Amino acid sequence: MTALDLINKMQKDMWSQTDRLFGDTFDSMFDSWSKVQSFPFYNVVKYGKGKYGLELGLAGFNKKNVSVEYKDGVLTVSGQVEDKEKEYVEKGLAFRKFYKQFQLRNDVVVDDATMEDGVLTVKLGVNEPEEVKAQEIKIK
Repeated sequence: MTALDLINKMQKDMWSQTDRLFGDTFDSMFDSWSKVQSFPFYNVVKYGKGKYGLELGLAGFNKKNVSVEYKDGVLTVSGQVEDKEKEYVEKGLAFRKFYKQFQLRNDVVVDDATMEDGVLTVKLGVNEPEEVKAQEIKIK
């Protein structure tokens, strides 16, 4: 077994451990991660039982430049900054257009979306099924 084989095995083992630790929590809410794995970068946060959130880093964007939509189990976040009034000597901040989607379970609801200090926070909850009462069956 080569050193590369050992490293690959170690990484695979580490990911399987992570899946076991977080599988019940994350995989149960998110059917799959974002379809596009690039900008903007994001965090998944747990606030409490059945309460989660996404934090997306959007430096230079404001709530007028960002759109959040939830339809048919897909949360879509998109944005674009039109910055034509400034003439840049050097431009290091990327105000590029973005489109990011998250596939969520059907019982997930979007509770709230806020934007503060360049961070978009989308709070998610889960519609807990109502307790099913036992049905008494009369014997004829």
